[in-house]
Amino acid sequence: LHNVAHSFPTRRSSDLSLAFQWRAPDFLALVVGLRELGYRGHVTVGGHFATFAAAPLLTDFPVLDSVCRQEAEHTLVELCRRVQAGEPWADIPGVVSRGADGVPHFAPLPDVPELAALPPPVRSEPARCFGHGIAPVVSSRGCYANCSFCCIAAWHEQTLPGKRYRLRDVRAVASEMMSLRREQGVDIFVFHDDNFFIPSHEKSLARIHALADALEAEGLRGYATVVKARPNDVHPDVFRALVERLHCIRCYVGIETDADQGLVTLRRWAQSTQNHRAIEVARSLELFVCFNLLMFDPDTTLTDVRRNVEFIEYASDYPFNFGRVELYAGTPLLARMQAEGRCRGDYLQWDYDLGSPEVQRYYDLAMRCFMPRNFGGDALANTIQGLRFDLEIVRHLHPEVHDPALYREGRALTQRLARDSAGALRELLDHVTTRPRAADEACVSQLAPRLREVEAEVTQHMRALAGELQRRVGRGVPLT
Repeated sequence: LHNVAHSFPTRRSSDLSLAFQWRAPDFLALVVGLRELGYRGHVTVGGHFATFAAAPLLTDFPVLDSVCRQEAEHTLVELCRRVQAGEPWADIPGVVSRGADGVPHFAPLPDVPELAALPPPVRSEPARCFGHGIAPVVSSRGCYANCSFCCIAAWHEQTLPGKRYRLRDVRAVASEMMSLRREQGVDIFVFHDDNFFIPSHEKSLARIHALADALEAEGLRGYATVVKARPNDVHPDVFRALVERLHCIRCYVGIETDADQGLVTLRRWAQSTQNHRAIEVARSLELFVCFNLLMFDPDTTLTDVRRNVEFIEYASDYPFNFGRVELYAGTPLLARMQAEGRCRGDYLQWDYDLGSPEVQRYYDLAMRCFMPRNFGGDALANTIQGLRFDLEIVRHLHPEVHDPALYREGRALTQRLARDSAGALRELLDHVTTRPRAADEACVSQLAPRLREVEAEVTQHMRALAGELQRRVGRGVPLT
């Protein structure tokens, strides 16, 4: 921090991305530390969270000079130019400044940038696995859906009401991918689109074929892709083309919940049958998918919990994680909870109690037992997804050393962990519905160590399997 604080002149602008609300205190602490060490340059913040929380951020944190709202590529460049030149900057579209009276002043929102006119991003050295470069690519912005808990949808709704989804030309995307291959040796392209698909199976299929044709015209061969999808996007014809033509090796499917109540509360525009169909299509195509479950929301009942535990068992051959719906800035769900008087905390971290004492009790017990597995530094629910991804890389990019037996072993480890999680969640359901609160401590003291034992067993097998993959491929950095 000391080196950073003293390496910039006063007329310098530093920007921090506050896209993730839960990391905002860390980033703000960084700015406080820089100021304490003497940094005097202009500090601005931007991103989803900063856009919605601009007023309280500038009010509560005098270490900040401004906020850049919305898609701020042009805003930030112009802000840097004017700060460097010593010119007034408070009127720049998208900027929120602090007036002489300390009150935040909002300039008009910026125009939405034309995606085709934006310059390519500056790329650092890509991550690698088995020697293969891995790089993010964005072929669209926004999502056509409007989930109640999603700050991304709320963010795009602010500037494009009802038109929250924009696509890049597939030829430009293909050209960028070919440049990444040529300049940085990238073989695996992770599409960080909020949603890779269009709300029409026919249009999604046509776009996949158009992108594949453009990549063939560019001469790109021997590559793999990763995408994200909503369950209703998963259609046999679309995903067959995704696998066969774009060489997709992993798809995150936003299941979120299989409970009818949760699908309504979260405004998922989906049905349980679509969740199940998504898993069946993935199995039929031998496509690796992973998912999260937002098992707990403001309206969850124990019946809803049981429904999601059943889904875990149904999809146990794929990695997953589970947790609670959080209240993010700008979202309809936060507005609803505030109107109902159910929030506590503040804009940096809203908290709430679940809909009934019995569900809150269940949630508290589940988190005490599952915290290391789901959210710890080396949370196995997440690291096992990495192992499965490594197996897919070997299967698709190194078929000469692919061993079906090792592949089955990785799948078996996934099922071992998923079924253990489901069993423990069922045990907690039985406990909450049959035992008094006085027995809660004993329940945790018995269940948590058993979960740790299974995690240690699975982790040991994972490391052995990862080591064997490394030995067979013989490229890149050893896996851990």
